Amino acid sequence: MIKRVLLAVLFFTAPLCPVSAQDAKVSVDMMGIGGMSCSHWRSTQEHRLEGAVWIYGFWTGLNYVAAASDQSQAKIDVSAVVPEVEKTCALQTSQTLASAVWTTYLEFNR
Repeated sequence: MIKRVLLAVLFFTAPLCPVSAQDAKVSVDMMGIGGMSCSHWRSTQEHRLEGAVWIYGFWTGLNYVAAASDQSQAKIDVSAVVPEVEKTCALQTSQTLASAVWTTYLEFNR
């Protein structure tokens, strides 16, 4: 039962940012600052701190789902997670923070 729920979470969060270059629009009921744009996240120190906490939680959730479904987890030093997401955000500031985290996660999970 738990594995099915985790697989469902992965299935519904995976489309946040398509792996291909297509610009697909997917509606996800995102909670917290993850649903806001990268430019919003980067706009104030308070938002940056809130986003960092959100990023660590979301990244951990992605790793949890990967582990529970016998998939590889993204290998990255914890101190590099937020700076790498910042790099991804800088490339397209209008994308959501969640999308930037997902893209970064996929890059480190190759």
